[in-house]
Amino acid sequence: MKEYLASLKERGDLDKSVLPNLLSEIGLRVLNTPMIGTRQNGVDIAAVGQVKGEDEQRYLYLFCIKAGNVTRRDWEVSEQSVRPELNEIKDVYLRSNVAQEHAELPIKICLCCGGELEETVLMNWAGYTEQNKTDKISYELWNGDRLADLMMRCLLARELLDEEPRRNFQKAVAMVNEPNACYEYTRAFLGNLLLEEQTSQKNELLRLRQSYICLHAVIAWAIEANNLESTYKVSELGMLFCWNAIRKRLPKKKPTKHDNALMFVLDQFLKLYLTTSEMYLSKTAYAHGGRLHALSVAVRSRESVDVNLAMFELLGRLAIRGIWTDHFSKSLSGANPGLLKSLAESTDRTLDTMVLLISNNPTLSSPIRDDHMIEIALVMYLAQLTQKEIRFLPWLRAISDKTTFALVTNTKYPTCLHDYADLLSHPVSAEQSYRDEACAGSVLYPYIFFWMQYVADVKEIAEFTERLERQIPNCTHQAWFPDEDSDDLIWHGETYHGICVTDVSPHNGHEALAGTLNKAMETCTAITDVSAVRKGLIPMFLTACRHYRLPVPPSFWFVRTQE
Repeated sequence: MKEYLASLKERGDLDKSVLPNLLSEIGLRVLNTPMIGTRQNGVDIAAVGQVKGEDEQRYLYLFCIKAGNVTRRDWEVSEQSVRPELNEIKDVYLRSNVAQEHAELPIKICLCCGGELEETVLMNWAGYTEQNKTDKISYELWNGDRLADLMMRCLLARELLDEEPRRNFQKAVAMVNEPNACYEYTRAFLGNLLLEEQTSQKNELLRLRQSYICLHAVIAWAIEANNLESTYKVSELGMLFCWNAIRKRLPKKKPTKHDNALMFVLDQFLKLYLTTSEMYLSKTAYAHGGRLHALSVAVRSRESVDVNLAMFELLGRLAIRGIWTDHFSKSLSGANPGLLKSLAESTDRTLDTMVLLISNNPTLSSPIRDDHMIEIALVMYLAQLTQKEIRFLPWLRAISDKTTFALVTNTKYPTCLHDYADLLSHPVSAEQSYRDEACAGSVLYPYIFFWMQYVADVKEIAEFTERLERQIPNCTHQAWFPDEDSDDLIWHGETYHGICVTDVSPHNGHEALAGTLNKAMETCTAITDVSAVRKGLIPMFLTACRHYRLPVPPSFWFVRTQE
């Protein structure tokens, strides 16, 4: 735990992620956390209260936070060094920033670091604190040992964290080099902590904070091991589990203190996910998407199936990232203009990268799995939100041609089979009985056909439907809608729920397809009761669909945007 704390960066990790949760759990009320672009007068975090088991009275705690070890160079070189910031707390913060209600409280100024105060600085620290302490002001060193001790005592102690989640957490950390194993153990300890109904608000917050600290530790070790695949998968999983835990207790018009605490934890899970996704995509799609075949070759496999699966996975991650940044750029209208500009630029960058990725990796025009409809639908949803769908229409046209031509030539056409061994050997036969099994149902072809009226001429549409009717006449073309049980099941990975609409065959034509879908949307109204959709967090629902491989509902196939 101490090594994990020492590895954390100051900005965004120790001061925004770990320490606020820890302080809240040991009995302090956090007054403020660092903000970029504002003067802090030496104080990164201010808190008030009594540390459980230590303080006999309330104190005003003022934290000056540094990453890793504090060296001689960190003590007094620039304005951001330790001594100038301690002086600023004494000379400026205490004179102008302390609220009237806290003015009479004794003050503890704490130098907080994830590592150690090195020997070359110990005498400076001792001399400074001895010279500046008063009857009202005292100084404390919160180093990695103290932070680790507080975490083990107040967050991860055996009486607070049961043996099973503790064991699964340890295994997740040990397996950060194996993304699938790390994911499964992370899912296990998140399930241990968050799926059980909590009897009190205090326990609910404790479990969420424990989950976040454990998840953050797993991600920190995965980054240390240079395994960004693990960081992406577990951060997305953690965000979905957090939403599941708090969705029934979302704040009303007048949020309580507990409601605000829940929103703070959700905000941390969400920021962790967005940070890891940015980190992952910066090393993959953003860096190499513009080079022909570069990312396909980087899969390092001679099997075309491996390349196809990896490229569609990357495309889906790109699309959902863009959907999130577009959502925030439009919903945070009162935020800092610089932040809104950054979010809009991030969305544009994602759109440009998707175009490059599709152009430079031809496998993305030949989906091997029928549920790659999810990635295609997410791309088109983002394109419509940003009114850039025209950039992707040629891609849809290519998919409509190549997928049905593969049926004609019996070569790697989309299948509803999911087992990896089945995908490797697909197609094993040209017999109709095998095709009936490999294409028993499809959500891909109805979606592609839905868009063909915008991308193809009459001849191409006729050829598309004729090929389907001739090659897979027994395929059940379908669309998926959530039902009344979906909101209780989707967030932690249950997939046996929802409503399947089957009368959406391309053979019946566009009018019949549109009529069936419109009638289904009028009838299957449970999607409006899904908590994330009801609260305006549609990206959360679409993230769950992608993560757990559930088809994107027709409600999000076509988006009407306003200028």
